Amino acid sequence: MYLLDVFKLIDSVSSPIVVLTGTHHEDSTIKLFSSHFSNLNVFSTKGSNAFGGVLVAVHKSIPVKRVSRFSNIVNLIVLEIGVNDEAFQLVACYSPPCEPLPLLIFDEVFQCNSNTIIMGDLNAKHASWSKSVENHKGRSLYSWLYSSSCNFSLEIVNKFISTSTRSNATIDLILVPSHMLSTSFAVLPSIGSDHYPVIWYPSLKMSSSHVRLPVKRTYWSLLNRFLTFTTSYWITLGTSMTNSIEFFCLYERFLSLIAARLTFVFFSKSYKPSLPSYLIELIEQKRYCLKLFRKFRHPYFAIVLRTLGNTIRKELFLYKRQSWQNYCQSLNELDTRLFWKKAKRHFSICTPPIEGFIINNNIVFLPMEMCTAARDFYEEQFSKHQNTETSIEIEAAVVDEEIRDELNNNRPQSPRITFHHIRKAISSLKNKNSAGIDGVSNHILKLLPSGHLQIILSSFNTFASSYQTPAHWHIAKMILLTKTKSGIVTLDETRPISLLPCFSKIYEKCFLVHLRKWVDDQGILPEEQSGFRPGHNMAVRLVSMIDQIGQSLSKNTAAAALFVDFKSAFNQLWYFGLWIKLRRLECPSHIIAWLRKYLSGRSAYVEIKGVRSPEFFLFKGVPQGSCIGPVLFILYHYDILDSLTIIHWRHLFADDLSIVFSPSSLLSSSGMINLLAEQITDVLNRLIKYSTTWKQEINLKKTYWTLFHRQVSPRIPSITCNGYTIEHLKK
Repeated sequence: MYLLDVFKLIDSVSSPIVVLTGTHHEDSTIKLFSSHFSNLNVFSTKGSNAFGGVLVAVHKSIPVKRVSRFSNIVNLIVLEIGVNDEAFQLVACYSPPCEPLPLLIFDEVFQCNSNTIIMGDLNAKHASWSKSVENHKGRSLYSWLYSSSCNFSLEIVNKFISTSTRSNATIDLILVPSHMLSTSFAVLPSIGSDHYPVIWYPSLKMSSSHVRLPVKRTYWSLLNRFLTFTTSYWITLGTSMTNSIEFFCLYERFLSLIAARLTFVFFSKSYKPSLPSYLIELIEQKRYCLKLFRKFRHPYFAIVLRTLGNTIRKELFLYKRQSWQNYCQSLNELDTRLFWKKAKRHFSICTPPIEGFIINNNIVFLPMEMCTAARDFYEEQFSKHQNTETSIEIEAAVVDEEIRDELNNNRPQSPRITFHHIRKAISSLKNKNSAGIDGVSNHILKLLPSGHLQIILSSFNTFASSYQTPAHWHIAKMILLTKTKSGIVTLDETRPISLLPCFSKIYEKCFLVHLRKWVDDQGILPEEQSGFRPGHNMAVRLVSMIDQIGQSLSKNTAAAALFVDFKSAFNQLWYFGLWIKLRRLECPSHIIAWLRKYLSGRSAYVEIKGVRSPEFFLFKGVPQGSCIGPVLFILYHYDILDSLTIIHWRHLFADDLSIVFSPSSLLSSSGMINLLAEQITDVLNRLIKYSTTWKQEINLKKTYWTLFHRQVSPRIPSITCNGYTIEHLKK
């Protein structure tokens, strides 16, 4: 193993704490390591043999000190990390195969602080954590872990995961107290050693003394005045330029640059909530008085300091209470949206950032390699559907050719976008200061004066009449979110979110008004569809399902529910199939023309950890992150329930389909359950036929069914479909 490979590995994972065991402890190597990682505090110790030695490197922003009591022990380093209640001990240990484990030293370490983490190459094998043959050291460690004298509960994080390249043994162990346990870890590919590197993500929070957080401040009032001042210039320029797309690109660039010019960044130790000026003045007075007291030690300053402290606490309490009362008074009894908007912040779950991809049983951490892998994966997922020359595909090709000829020979007249449409679309945006990929933020759009909105309105109507839009509106920045709670996932466990230009989203919202009006006027969507429809919500579907299941059980009958999952639902929408369905629905030609322009020529690139992949084309699917994508999806599948029988209760929420089955109460108990299984199999076969026709694959691995009953230990039948066993969930 070369030192350069170690440097490359540590740089790629960006870990704040690094533990190396079996380092040989060469002074020149440790000096080179310390000089390369100047942002790390390096601690090292010698070994008892030529292969021994331990090195621990901790980021300088983390408070750390070496426990002097154990500083002269070979193959062992004990560090105290953090301060106050956050403090814990880290023990890095290398135990040669022929030497006993330092269990007595471990006991002494735990007497100092029970919040202690032990990690390193212990060469201890036991059936409780390793798949290999047990050895004496493993039995000793097992006895120590579960001995009566050991009054602390330690857990092994990386059980049954091989860390040796020579065998399937788990000899590099991470032992943590049970209350500090976090199972988020991964074994990395070997870099030349006979051990695999292990990366662990603990659920610890440590204060930092060196980190400075960036705080952005934009002079919004000055920006608003400057926009008002330049209104006449942009109106004149818009009337003089013949190319509306070129003009609007200049206008977008202007808004982006003026916002960047009036934004300044400074660094702070922490983010603090805003306080009124009188409270800030009181706090400054207290700080000044504290300096005087420390300098002169006069009793007068102690009295003033105590008085100011009590005053500040009282004023803070009154300020918080008044703020809460003002917020409660702003609520409308007939409209609870503001309340739930504030309440949902306490229930939202933040997904961890993606740190690596699992590819062919190896973990990829380098951003460039991650971008390349993600691009290849999603380029294949968004590639053209395979043409199997079925009757529906032949019809789709004919319909596509007919629509193309009609639009080329007679361009339809598009409906006008009004000032009210622009104003309503902008007001519906979240008030975010973060800029989109075009450099324009939602907050800038909300500050635009009426004159600038007229400029946007004129440009949008020109785009709508010519069915042309700026080319960069068709390019999406794709970021990936994990579907699990782990930061290391397979590419199948990622969800692509398309970040689009802000003006592109405004244009979509204006068109969506006309699309929704046509859909609602024609009554196209079934009543069972509750997703992305004003006036419909998921709560109604849930209450309806519970009521239907309760009705079945009240008649002493069994009931079953089938939950169907579509594979990469929004990414698989077939454009040619959409044209067929819109033609069958007699969709106005201007809507079809707009959609063909919106969906054609789209491309995307993946960005991970600041690294951007090359662009790739999107031949199917709708962008996740756009307001029109989900509406197109539910419109495309408006007839999915027609493929099912009407004797079942059906529920749709966007791409989530659930069906409730209720048999006749005249059947026997065993007959009811068998009939339910037959009905579920029949429905699945119908859905598979539909999904094959319209190229919307069903993910049978994530399709489940549940049986509701009042019987004692009934026999649950097995349901299979296309070679997959549909998993039964008890709850």
